[in-house]
Amino acid sequence: MLEVVLLFSAVAHAQSFDKLRLSLPLREFKINSGFGNRTHPVSGKKNSFHSGVDLHARSDSVFSILPGKVVRVSFNPLIGNYILIIHGGFTSVYGHLSKFMVVEGDFVGSGSAIGISGNTGRSTGEHLHFGLKHNGKFIDPLRFLYLFANLEERALLTVLSD
Repeated sequence: MLEVVLLFSAVAHAQSFDKLRLSLPLREFKINSGFGNRTHPVSGKKNSFHSGVDLHARSDSVFSILPGKVVRVSFNPLIGNYILIIHGGFTSVYGHLSKFMVVEGDFVGSGSAIGISGNTGRSTGEHLHFGLKHNGKFIDPLRFLYLFANLEERALLTVLSD
């Protein structure tokens, strides 16, 4: 897992195409829990689907990964205070926030601060839940970040407009 963290730290912040730049959701990127089936840390249920990744955070600024439009700033009993941002065919989800720094309808750039990490909703402690949907279906956000960081501009624009 350390290799993944180093890869993202080295590559993701460096990737940019003219006005399109990838940002990580946090300045420091440490994975607490990955995408997919796991034993749920609160309920203990085995093979519980985790729709994103949980990232270590302590009252840290949370950033939009790509330019987009904020479509929801709300509360959910499971992911607590959360923000949804649409980036073409993709939607990013940022959960368990303690503070919002955007409102619905805002347009944000890559790396724009959108909130502060927290411990809201059903959680075992402060962290950031980061999820990503493509055309309404959750995908592994780590794979997306890796692929994004390694795409050429034309391929990237095709993926984002899909």
